[in-house]
Amino acid sequence: MSQTNARADDDAFAEALAAAGRLNRALSPLRINEEWAQERLRSALRRPEHAVQAIFLLETLDTEPTKALVDDLVKYALRERHTLLIRNLLGRLPWREAKEIVPPAVGRLLDDADDSDDYRRMAELLYHLGLDEALQELCARAEDSIDPDVREVAADFGR
Repeated sequence: MSQTNARADDDAFAEALAAAGRLNRALSPLRINEEWAQERLRSALRRPEHAVQAIFLLETLDTEPTKALVDDLVKYALRERHTLLIRNLLGRLPWREAKEIVPPAVGRLLDDADDSDDYRRMAELLYHLGLDEALQELCARAEDSIDPDVREVAADFGR
């Protein structure tokens, strides 16, 4: 590695470290007033230009806001750009809590779904989170679909 690259890397690291310090200080009000923070985060998630930043903020907070916003978050799991971010974010939840809140949110989302990709993204999410029972329920639901592409999701993820 050249000296120029090493210096640039050192500068980038120093900038990232300083930004982390500023972020930590800025998060204090969000940690203190969780209800206010959840509403602000919900609002940010509804604005596509702020969604990624809101997801990153959720990663820095405890899991309470994530649980409160699960319905909003599973919608973002449908977007290819956000799929991995949401899987990782929901993966921070303790398994027992994820088992209680993620499958109902997925069910509510699929109540309005008309696309096999929605079923596939949700099946992938449930698989990623190790929610096998919920995944099999999704597959049973998919098997009953008149859409052959939705039924294919059941074939791909069913036992």
